[in-house]
Amino acid sequence: MQVVCKFLIIGSLVMLNLYPAYSRADGLGELKGALNRLQGSDSITIELKSLTVDTKGEGDKKIVTHGEVNVWLKDDTNGLHVLYSNNVLNSMEHEARLQAEDEEAETPTLNAIDGINASELHSMLSASASLLSDINQANFIDEKQTIHEGQNSRLLRFELPMEFFISDKKVRSYVSKFEAHYLVWIASDGTPLESRIEFNGRGRVFIFFKISAAGSTFSKYQVLDNRLLISRKESYFQNDSSLGLFEYSEIKSLQLETLDLK
Repeated sequence: MQVVCKFLIIGSLVMLNLYPAYSRADGLGELKGALNRLQGSDSITIELKSLTVDTKGEGDKKIVTHGEVNVWLKDDTNGLHVLYSNNVLNSMEHEARLQAEDEEAETPTLNAIDGINASELHSMLSASASLLSDINQANFIDEKQTIHEGQNSRLLRFELPMEFFISDKKVRSYVSKFEAHYLVWIASDGTPLESRIEFNGRGRVFIFFKISAAGSTFSKYQVLDNRLLISRKESYFQNDSSLGLFEYSEIKSLQLETLDLK
């Protein structure tokens, strides 16, 4: 009887030690489950703020242009609409006149408008589909427990193939070195909290043209009803080639405020 009790006690201790490993769900599976769950399509109207910085050249030849604009996004059964306030439209007309008189005139509204495209806006308002597509193209590495803004969370690590960034096979043939990493922080139920993509590579076109490129994209997620949004997106890109240095940074953020198009 004592021998049996000892075995039961030892077995119980072993199972207690192993239990956390068995009880911990697969983070990647939970993330995919959350993304399939958070695909709300109810009508939404939200303000987008876009800030851009475009830098070309170095030293005395450096040219820096800034962009800033606020627009409204409306997503419903009729599709995605970008709404411009009268103030924005007036600024665009004013800057267009200035640019016609002086090609070096400051045109922050027009600069920021140039950086707005429908595909990116749709992915910000319906983030689940785009994030699910991204991780399906990535190679999962591992996950680990971590702390995110004071709360227990998990960090999933992926590698991204070159095809994720460069769709043209001929262009890929010019690349001699490339690496990219994808990090996704998730909550206890698999809901994405933040993600970060980092890449760098270099190559050569013919003998005389060399190029190196690096960049990163940081996304912060927010759940509104049953819809996953990218509430803030920060992007940075650097290109150093035989033609010179080029840098571009951008911040897009969604703001839940009352619609006002005056």
